[in-house]
Amino acid sequence: MSSGACDISLVVSSRNRAYGLDSCLKAIGRAARAAGPAAVELVFVDNGSTDDTSAVVAAWASSAPLPVRLLHEARPGLAVARNTGIAAARGGLIAFTDDDCEPEPGYFQALSQAFAADEGPVLRGGRVELGDARDLPVTIKPDIEPATLDRTLHPGGFIHGCNMAFPRALIEAIGPFDERFGAGAPFRSGEDTDFTHRAFKAGFPVVYCPDIVVRHFHGRRLPEDIRKLQSGYAFGNGALYAKYLFDRRSNMRGMLRWDMRMAARELWTGQTMSAEMGLTYRGTMRDSLSGMMSYWLNRPAAGR
Repeated sequence: MSSGACDISLVVSSRNRAYGLDSCLKAIGRAARAAGPAAVELVFVDNGSTDDTSAVVAAWASSAPLPVRLLHEARPGLAVARNTGIAAARGGLIAFTDDDCEPEPGYFQALSQAFAADEGPVLRGGRVELGDARDLPVTIKPDIEPATLDRTLHPGGFIHGCNMAFPRALIEAIGPFDERFGAGAPFRSGEDTDFTHRAFKAGFPVVYCPDIVVRHFHGRRLPEDIRKLQSGYAFGNGALYAKYLFDRRSNMRGMLRWDMRMAARELWTGQTMSAEMGLTYRGTMRDSLSGMMSYWLNRPAAGR
């Protein structure tokens, strides 16, 4: 296929997932075949893999139904890898999914339709369904009603980084992902939350669009997996609270107050976040405070 400009660039980042990439790549291929008139490409970023990840992608790319750009980024971190993908992408619309996700066949068509009538930059996220019924129902968003982010809502989880998209003009307006956040980075998580919050704070619409669908095969099946996941999310949230604590345009202080109230109520009433999973508001608050402290200790490196 042509290697020229395209309409949609799908960016996927991966590290040491050679064993599980086949289903993700095949799903992207099915969606590309059903893309209609939209010209699409895959930008795949190998983020320092030591297994056969790149070889798997290269072999699949030789007969793929869309152009594939295979990049290598040695610096660790999901946000770093995503920024590398953005820099190489040729599409006017840049979309993201993860290496443990499978886009639905109508994925590219839904993206094209969602952004077709926009007069300015919009950040959109789509539905994230559970891919394997054996996995616990976390890191998904199965909501079927459209929604728009407002100041009463926490940006975390409003849209998921494994199913988000925006026009190139949004990056030009607010800058790339903050590379201190996200998996593999000092603040462990929250690169998508930070990006969402910056877009919202700058006045751009942030919209949840349930017609854009991926399925998430995350593999977490034990309560201890969820506790570890929640700890990382809370740590990243804490770093975000510290980053925006004194920003008058941000609603993060209100979100921090809510977390503190829930921890205090739990201490008084004994009502936990999830007894089944062993999650507590107090534990979440402790992790958030650790994230805040980490941010302040590393503040000389502060960026956006």
